[in-house]
Amino acid sequence: MKDPLKTAVIYQIVLRNFTRDGNFRAATEMLDHVRSIGVDAVYLSPFVEMDRDMDESGWSPRQLASGYHTPKNPYRISDYDRIDPEYGADADFAAFNDSAHALGMRVFMDLVYLHCGPNNVMKDRIPDAFQRNPDGSVRTTIWHFPFVNFESRDVRRYLIDSMLHWIRLGCDGFRCDVGDAVPLDFWREAVAECRKARPGFAMILEGTAPAYLEEVFDACYAWPWSFTIRNALCDTTPTQGFVKGDSFPEKMAHVRECEAKMPSDALGMCFLDNHDTAADDWENRFDRVLPVEAGNAAFVLTFLRRGVPLLFNGNEIADNSLNTFFAAVEDVGRARKTVDWARALQPAGQRRLSLIRELSRLRHDNPVFADGSQEWVTAGEAQGAVAFVRRLGDRAVFVAANLTAAPVEFPSGVKPVTGVSPLLADGGEITADGLCRLGPYGFIAAEPASA
Repeated sequence: MKDPLKTAVIYQIVLRNFTRDGNFRAATEMLDHVRSIGVDAVYLSPFVEMDRDMDESGWSPRQLASGYHTPKNPYRISDYDRIDPEYGADADFAAFNDSAHALGMRVFMDLVYLHCGPNNVMKDRIPDAFQRNPDGSVRTTIWHFPFVNFESRDVRRYLIDSMLHWIRLGCDGFRCDVGDAVPLDFWREAVAECRKARPGFAMILEGTAPAYLEEVFDACYAWPWSFTIRNALCDTTPTQGFVKGDSFPEKMAHVRECEAKMPSDALGMCFLDNHDTAADDWENRFDRVLPVEAGNAAFVLTFLRRGVPLLFNGNEIADNSLNTFFAAVEDVGRARKTVDWARALQPAGQRRLSLIRELSRLRHDNPVFADGSQEWVTAGEAQGAVAFVRRLGDRAVFVAANLTAAPVEFPSGVKPVTGVSPLLADGGEITADGLCRLGPYGFIAAEPASA
C-alpha cells in the first residue's frame, strides 16, 4: 500500500539557512507560516552530529570550493543518534515535531547511510564498519567520505536502531540520500521494522531505481523533469547530466522516456530548488536572474503535474539570497546567506506567496491532481511551453505554462467551457477554437468541454 504522498506538498528546511539563528527553536517558530502555504510534510536536511576532523583530504570537493574553512558538513556524519549541538538537543527536535504534528504536518528527516564521516562512532564500536580496498585502506566515495559496510550485521543493526530512535522522537519518514546506492536488501529489512513501529511511515528515494520503488519506497526524485524545467528557465544552471537533447522538445521527450520506465504507481518528487541546486547555482539562482513570473510559471507545472511538489526553504516568497548549506552557524558571514524573509513584504514575494497558496489549495481540493492520469500536449514545446491534461473519470483539467519571455500560441487539443472561468490563469487563455495563448511566462489551468 502506497503512502498518501500523492496529495502532499513537501517543504525542505535546511536549518542553517532557514533562519538567522539556524536552529530548531527558531525553525519551530516558523511552522505556522509553513503550514499557512498548504504544506503537509516538512523534510529536514541532516541535523545529526557532523564530523569535526580537520584533515581536508576527507572533505568533499564542493565543501572545499565553498570557501568556508570548516569540517562540519551536514552530509559527513559522526553520530547518527545525536543532534549536532549547532542545532539544539533532543528536546528541541521533539518540540519541533510536536508543533508540526499539532498543525497537521508530518516530519521527514534526511538519512545519509551510503557514507559517513571518518570519525563516525561506528569506527570504534564495529571493527568492520567501513568498506576496505584490497590494500586494507578505507574505501571512499567521490565525496572522499568512507563507504559504510552493509555486509556487517552489526552495522545494519546500528543503523536500523538509529531509524527507530528517530521514529520514537516523532519522525514520520525518511528522505534517503543516494538511496539506490545502498543495498536494497538493507532497506527491505529496515523499513519492515520501521513500519511496524509506525504504520504509514514514508520513504523517499533520492534516486530512480525501479526495483527500490516497487518494493520499499513511496516516491523518488524526478531528476529529468526537474532539471529540464530548471534548464529551460535559466540555461546557466547545472544540469548534472539529467538533461538530454539539444532542443527543448528533445529534452521533454527524454523526460517522458525516463518516466515511462518507472513503475506505474511511482511518484516523482518535483523541485525547482533544493539544498544542492541553491548552493551550486549561487549567483545564478533563478529568482536572482529572472523576473518572479518565470518561477511562477514553472511552479504551476511542478504543482499540477503528476507527482509530489517540493518547495525549498524560501521558494514561496521568491527568496533569492545566496544560499549554501556549508556555512556553519558560528561563521560570521553565514547570517547574510539565510532566507531573506523581507521578500514576503515585497511585490515579487507577495505574488509568489499568493500563487503557492492557491496551487496548494488546488492540489488538495481537486482529486484530479492527486489521482488523475496525465497526458502530454506537445504542440507548444518547440516554442518553450509545457502542457498536459490531467484526467479523472469524466473530469479533465488542461494545464499549460510558458517558460520563455516571448508570447507563444499553439493548438491545445481542447475546447473551453463557455462562460466558465479558468481554475488558474495569468497571461494565459484558450480561445473558442482551441488555441492556447500564453504571454511571457504566462500560464493557465482550465477545465475544457472536451479533451
